[in-house]
Amino acid sequence: MIQANKAAVITEFHKSTIEVRNMELDYYLMVFDKISSIASLLAGFASSALMIEIPERTNPFMVVSFLLSTACALGAHLLVVIVTTMCTMWGPGHALRGEDASYVDNAVFVLDKTKKHMEKFFFFGLCCYFASAILVVCLLFDYKGKIVVCAIFGVMFPWLYCKILRIRRHLLPDLYTSGHMKFNRVKNIGELMGSDGQLSAERGVSAKFATNI
Repeated sequence: MIQANKAAVITEFHKSTIEVRNMELDYYLMVFDKISSIASLLAGFASSALMIEIPERTNPFMVVSFLLSTACALGAHLLVVIVTTMCTMWGPGHALRGEDASYVDNAVFVLDKTKKHMEKFFFFGLCCYFASAILVVCLLFDYKGKIVVCAIFGVMFPWLYCKILRIRRHLLPDLYTSGHMKFNRVKNIGELMGSDGQLSAERGVSAKFATNI
């Protein structure tokens, strides 16, 4: 009876730690879904910009700058879409179908690292897209149109940058708390209970491990 109760306590603790990690996994999947949606939209805009017919006798330096910024915006956002989509597909499967709890920790670690890289590519692509928008205005509009549009962009970009910094300062903590348990007696509940590590129960299931706890 005591063995069974102690085994139930350890198993419940093991389950609770996995549930905490699952909350982190859901958070990363939500972030990837949002980033992927916006990046796919911006990639569509960038690909449409590449099909714009540029007038002849245009400054070649501006033309090259426009094509380069547009291509960088398209490439960066496509990279974000592809990588976040793969993480969304394979991350939960790696955590769900792994042999033990270490697979959940590994999935969260990989998603966290990938999230940081994808945020950088996303903002890089966003800056390139804004540069492309300014350059296409300079290529297609007359002098008055250039002044008006560039003035609007000149006001909007600093305002947007300050807004992003303000939101980041208020919402992002200086120190993150991880759901990883540094000390966990139960790495693989199947091995402890006398199984083969996968809870197939081919050799029977036992609670004898609770005697040493």
